[in-house]
Amino acid sequence: MDLASTTSHNSGRPFWKNDHPFQTVTPSRLVRYVLDVPNRSLAVGTPNPKVLSTRLPEFPSLPRKRSTRRHRYVYPAVARRKVTVDYEKKGHAGPVGGIAKIDVEFPENNEYYSFETYEFPGECVLCPKVRGENGNGEEEEEEEEKEDACYLLVNVVNGRDMTTDMLIFDVEGKGALEKGPVVRWTLPVFVPHLLHGSFAEGVTFDFEP
Repeated sequence: MDLASTTSHNSGRPFWKNDHPFQTVTPSRLVRYVLDVPNRSLAVGTPNPKVLSTRLPEFPSLPRKRSTRRHRYVYPAVARRKVTVDYEKKGHAGPVGGIAKIDVEFPENNEYYSFETYEFPGECVLCPKVRGENGNGEEEEEEEEKEDACYLLVNVVNGRDMTTDMLIFDVEGKGALEKGPVVRWTLPVFVPHLLHGSFAEGVTFDFEP
């Protein structure tokens, strides 16, 4: 089980109602808990939790078909650069400025992509690539090693120009995320910073007037 974890929270007041919200929480880390389901407890014999990223991760995402299943990669929004903070101290958190491809088995292989200092991403959405059919007219089954055969979509708010861009990354393969977006499109209207994203398969929109 992977989650973004902090050691403390504000005292019952909604986060966004604080005058200085990032002063009320401790920095986040992405961690993995291994569960012993039959015994309804944490598993023994392994680091629990296992720290996957300390780059202030938020909103970890993964392909819908991998939800509640074994997975290799998680895609959170993160800080623009590596930071050294006290994870027990409030006031060291901050807004995200990048995205990451986290390897939950080998965190040393994590990949990061940073935006400009005035750009802030929302939650990533993963869309699986469309594979062909086999010779029998049946869809090819998803290969385990191709778990990352996805496109990553994310809205990025430009706080300097007050515009919003939609970015698409091809995250398949080692180093793919760090190559940058394959598509970057400025939306016709400004969309404020969003906390969460969603993907509806087969739904498209016509932006023509």
